[in-house]
Amino acid sequence: MIRSLSCLAALTAVTIATEAAVPPAPKLLPKDTLALFTVPDWAKASADLGSSPGGKLWADPAMKAFRDNFDKKLQEKVVGKMEKDLGIKVADYMDLVRGQFSIAVIQNSWKGAEDTLPGFLIVIDTKDKSDQLKKQLEEVRKKLSESKKPVKTEKVRDVEFSSLSIDLPDGDGDEDADDKDSSPTKVQAGGKKMSLLFGQVDTALLVSDSVATLEKVVAGISGGAVSSLSEETAFQSSESAWFRQAMAYGWVHVSPMYTLASQKLGETPNEGADAMGVDPQAALKAVGLGGLKTISMAWNIDGAGSGATISMAIPEAQRTGIFKMLSASTKDSGPSAFIPADVIKFQRWRLDGQKMWATLEETLAAVSPQLNGFVQMMVAQAGKDKDPSFDLKKGLVANLGDDIITYSKAPKGSTMEDLSNPPTLMLVGSPNGEGLSAAMKAAAGAFGAGSGEESKDREFNGKKVRSLRMPAAPGKKDNKMELASSAGYLAMSTTPAVLEEFLRSVDGTPRSLKENAAISEAAQKVGGMGTGMFGYENQRESMRSQWEFLRSGGLQSVLGEGEEGGWAEVLDFKALPEYDKVMKYFGIAVFTGATDAQGMHFRFYGPNAK
Repeated sequence: MIRSLSCLAALTAVTIATEAAVPPAPKLLPKDTLALFTVPDWAKASADLGSSPGGKLWADPAMKAFRDNFDKKLQEKVVGKMEKDLGIKVADYMDLVRGQFSIAVIQNSWKGAEDTLPGFLIVIDTKDKSDQLKKQLEEVRKKLSESKKPVKTEKVRDVEFSSLSIDLPDGDGDEDADDKDSSPTKVQAGGKKMSLLFGQVDTALLVSDSVATLEKVVAGISGGAVSSLSEETAFQSSESAWFRQAMAYGWVHVSPMYTLASQKLGETPNEGADAMGVDPQAALKAVGLGGLKTISMAWNIDGAGSGATISMAIPEAQRTGIFKMLSASTKDSGPSAFIPADVIKFQRWRLDGQKMWATLEETLAAVSPQLNGFVQMMVAQAGKDKDPSFDLKKGLVANLGDDIITYSKAPKGSTMEDLSNPPTLMLVGSPNGEGLSAAMKAAAGAFGAGSGEESKDREFNGKKVRSLRMPAAPGKKDNKMELASSAGYLAMSTTPAVLEEFLRSVDGTPRSLKENAAISEAAQKVGGMGTGMFGYENQRESMRSQWEFLRSGGLQSVLGEGEEGGWAEVLDFKALPEYDKVMKYFGIAVFTGATDAQGMHFRFYGPNAK
């Protein structure tokens, strides 16, 4: 018994030591990391993806023709060239990924100068495949040597790295990169070459273009005293909120990049200002980027579904410009009782229209007093030539509420015109919907969009329906929008039937989206329907027309096949199966947007299809 326990303890110790050899990304990367994407456990993530609806869709026998063509063409057009240049088999290296897979951008001594770049780093932890990694790296070095390619050796804390000079994607020069001067990365003449360093540290494959980056990372793995990303306060906040259980996550440290950009623009402020007095440095701050600290992204998959989060850290006290305009009020944002049950897309955003306008004026004044004055003059004079008493600001802005709803029904067909113009209704909350409708009609007329035979008003169900001639939508010869007021909203649509359905809903809706229990259940995964922004999509129905559009070759006809060997060869959508054979993999999806004292957060979730 004691002997067994001793063996178990020894085995546990070895396991812990092995797992601790390559620290997780936050402990591994230096504190001056600007951006990061990491999959903490590649093997687990791959298994989770394979068992997800998307993974099952890809593996379905019905997808074989599309899948086989994709694999073949990707090998021929992309992977094969890389394998030829480096003398490797990509599949051999993909099989080595067992632990973390991380890509990072490191600032090093980069200060925004155009002749330098930040460093980049790729980390692949092979865990129990480290011996195989060592063998394959030796083979790569041998093949590169045999092909007469200039490979040098760099020592970073007694670890040997191979340094290879390679062409950048748009480069055609023949200058050799200066391997010794690789921190920060030097952009060679014309920006055409760079150094690529690769080597093994413990169980990890490290790839970088910067010795300075490797110095920090190798020191971290070997236990050196290096400040890591985990010590960065801005990262700690994101990690504790979003990254703990994530299958994969990304992080961008915006603050230092904003500082560098602002300093660069501030070097020649007078030359940067344009005819309207817009100073680029002032504009950058006014639109709100000065308050944006970090952007975080996280993805999760479990047995019930998959989710994602995008969070922007913008402290409330520093929230200006665009971010202040788009901050939703924490109010009910779920489907109202009049929303039809058969809509395939729904979104409700509790934005205060009058506050948005006030913030827009505030932002314009900060960017340029001259520009703000010009806009104010245009607004004040709009429509005066036709009606001296018309006041655009009083009629429009003063009648805006704090509720915006849009919903769509299934497209009528699978043509580009059908997909671009599904039956859609927009509802704008208003304390005076009729006044807002009249003001919009008058404003459109002032700008030449409200006249003509097709813009005549009509009545439906006791409500006045106003018509506006709008700029033609893609694939349409003309475009008419109709407006009507009902139930505290101004309704707008280019599809009369959808508008009329809404106007009838005041008499009662047979079936409402609000009654859909699956939506309510999924909403709990993203914080509920009271965050100020909520959306829903019936992907099983919305994908049908899109899928058939791709199968019919519609995308190629719109974008063009391109030259032989282009993307259309790799993604041969004509090889997709009929939608009914794969529709079981699509279900519903929901998302929310929330604003709190720390920032703005958007969460997405899709339960597994049933």
